[in-house]
Amino acid sequence: MNKELSRRISKLVKIDQGIRNSELSDLKLLGGLHGYVVYLIDAIHNWRIHKLIKEYGYPSQKLIGKRGMRDFWLLVQHQDFDLELQKACLKHCDFEPREKAYLTDRTLVNTGEKQLYGTQFHRDKKGVLVPRPIKDKENLDKRRKRVGLKPFQKYAEEMMEKSGT
Repeated sequence: MNKELSRRISKLVKIDQGIRNSELSDLKLLGGLHGYVVYLIDAIHNWRIHKLIKEYGYPSQKLIGKRGMRDFWLLVQHQDFDLELQKACLKHCDFEPREKAYLTDRTLVNTGEKQLYGTQFHRDKKGVLVPRPIKDKENLDKRRKRVGLKPFQKYAEEMMEKSGT
């Protein structure tokens, strides 16, 4: 296992989460500057992810461990403006089934398709958090269970609670 590479990825995640989790919440008061900072960090991380893949190939659990792969997945999950990267990582990286479900939904939503696992939400015109369209809702919880996700209703309730909706 390449512990140094895993540590490098972990540092990127700390930056990613620090920006997203209100460490710069004061920037939200400055006319939406927070969104630009998030976008800038994602763009920098995009360059770093591509550089890492060029140097080491697509990461695997053997190369960077389970935690390293979870960290790498989080970085890739936030690369919405690079759908080809997300799809390539989905195909070539050995993410855990749960993480693959989230990234699968993300790529489907980003291509205008219905999600399979119900992991992606957005705010509607009234500001209410709602799930993006879901394919085959009747079998949703079966699919979720197969990949280690909790039932959709419980997940949706938690999402609403976190968002203050």
